[in-house]
Amino acid sequence: MLNSIGRNKINIQKAIFVGGIILFVIKVIAFYITNSVGILSDALESTVNIITGYITLKSLQFAIKPRDDDHPYGHGKVELITASVEGILIGVAGIMIIFEAASRLGRPPEVLKLDWGIILMLFTAGVNYMMGSYSIRQGVLNKSVALVSGGKHLISDTYTTIALIGGLFVFYLTGYQWVDSVMAILFGIFILYTGYTVLKSTINGLMDEADVDVLNILVDTITQKRRLTWINIHKLTYLKFGHVSHVDLHLTLPWYFNMNEANKEIVILKDIIRKNLPEDEIDISIQSEPCTSRMCGNCNLPCIHRTSDFKESRVWTTEQITGKNIFSL
Repeated sequence: MLNSIGRNKINIQKAIFVGGIILFVIKVIAFYITNSVGILSDALESTVNIITGYITLKSLQFAIKPRDDDHPYGHGKVELITASVEGILIGVAGIMIIFEAASRLGRPPEVLKLDWGIILMLFTAGVNYMMGSYSIRQGVLNKSVALVSGGKHLISDTYTTIALIGGLFVFYLTGYQWVDSVMAILFGIFILYTGYTVLKSTINGLMDEADVDVLNILVDTITQKRRLTWINIHKLTYLKFGHVSHVDLHLTLPWYFNMNEANKEIVILKDIIRKNLPEDEIDISIQSEPCTSRMCGNCNLPCIHRTSDFKESRVWTTEQITGKNIFSL
């Protein structure tokens, strides 16, 4: 049975998918009315919205499947794969637009009824922007990279449409036929860049690139709530798999703690981590380790087993906590 967040993601994407089809039809009508290659380029780019909207919908339906033996961290990474496909298709659309516009540059066709074309394109731009903003907001709220990347794509599509309208308006006032093709080529270049940025961000996610912002938040929070018994923390890692995240770290505790005492400290630390991560499901693995005499100088815990006086507490930084244990031999 689907959870509420999963159902919400799917319903949002269904609405965006249907909206994309309607906007594509309107742009095709605008092209047939005007014969503008600029409007054709925008319509071609909208085909990407439809294709990726469908792929995103299917990926969201797959991503909310519960974890199983073959996928212990769930199926959330399919959203990153979907976003990568979207980046590629955006780039393909950009290339198609550039080629079509360039072929028409030397023999510009007659453009008709630009006033109607401008009105229709203004309408599609407004609706596209509202859908993109909604998708981004809901993507952030529901922790969905697919909805966020899809929303960013729709927003960039809106900007290109607005620029296109500006070019059409210039064309309408001046009558220069080549303006239409030049504007389309510029849009194609911009769309290529958009595809590159989407693909770059999703590849980083697929390669498990460290999320420095989240790590900094975790380190700052742990430092603020640091307990005297937490002598050292190292090898902190954070990985995200859709709506599931995994945190792993090593916690150094007094060597004389029994299992119950060590477990109490681990539970407290896990609770702090869970309250400061955005994902719905969080797996936390904490390996406790005993302190050594080499740590006495940086430990302010009252201890009858101390072998040297306390000198100063170590200032925990992201680099130190994510790195190796500096006290190990």
